[in-house]
Amino acid sequence: MHRKHYIQSTFIALSLGLSISTVQAVQPGPYFGAGFGQSDDEILNETESAFKFFGGVNLSENIGLELAYVDLGTFANGQLNQDGITFEVVGYLPLNPDIDLFGRAGIYDWEVSNGFISRNGTEPTFGFGVNVQLDHSLSVRGEYQIFTEVDGGDVDMYSASLSFHF
Repeated sequence: MHRKHYIQSTFIALSLGLSISTVQAVQPGPYFGAGFGQSDDEILNETESAFKFFGGVNLSENIGLELAYVDLGTFANGQLNQDGITFEVVGYLPLNPDIDLFGRAGIYDWEVSNGFISRNGTEPTFGFGVNVQLDHSLSVRGEYQIFTEVDGGDVDMYSASLSFHF
């Protein structure tokens, strides 16, 4: 199965599972955080360091909205920067009071620039991961996310994040 279809199927399965879950790990309310990891550009066939800053609000124990600045890295020997803003819906599937699986889907408003020329676009993004609540105001998460058709090709990001909840 192609990677995009696997991710979309995983997101749909997680979303459907939300309606039958009775365990509550994620609590409603706002949060913000930062994540660091690596990205893989399929067109350039390169791996670079990546990071993101995000904020959101969990509307319930099972659904949230998130906005993030994502820097996918500087490729081609430091000549090509890829970054942008995501707008996403996040669905949570609680496993126990401290651990959630989650899936995300949204759009990535990207820019690829080399200092002289920049190209922009807006494309879908999907991902999934695990969130571990350390206490009522702090959690860590690990995730995989795909940014589709960024300047003609997909970019995968693997990251670990720290989130602060209000």
